[in-house]
Amino acid sequence: MYLLLPLILIVWSCSEDDDTIIIEDNNTEEVIDLTITGEILKLVNEHRETLGLSSLKRNNTADELCNDHTQYMIYQGKISHDYFENRWTVLREVENARSAGENVASGYQDAKSVMNAWLNSTGHKENIEGNFTHIGIAAKKDSQNRYYFTQSFYK
Repeated sequence: MYLLLPLILIVWSCSEDDDTIIIEDNNTEEVIDLTITGEILKLVNEHRETLGLSSLKRNNTADELCNDHTQYMIYQGKISHDYFENRWTVLREVENARSAGENVASGYQDAKSVMNAWLNSTGHKENIEGNFTHIGIAAKKDSQNRYYFTQSFYK
């Protein structure tokens, strides 16, 4: 029994979101997010930087809304902006958002390919380059190992 408890604690403490490394150098600390959503955030902010735009900050409320919507799209088997008005209402009420936008996609296997697709689409690119301050991101795989993505932007 006592041998089982440490094993349970080790298994319980690990999650798929623990894909980060911390690099310490000269008394500074850099956190690198190795998840696909972390890579998407990095690519979004690198693109914005090339245009002289401010970086977007990741937001937990927006992340949760994106996760829920991505799971919904997987359940439906298609991408959509269904119920965007509900997500917008939550951002307005919880985060005091004044404006919002959303990008969705599926079928891309990595951050770079989905970002290229969004940047080659006028509406999606406008959201990425928009007058926003915060972002939420979700990337989940369906039972066929196919990614579905949601990005939520707000100011």
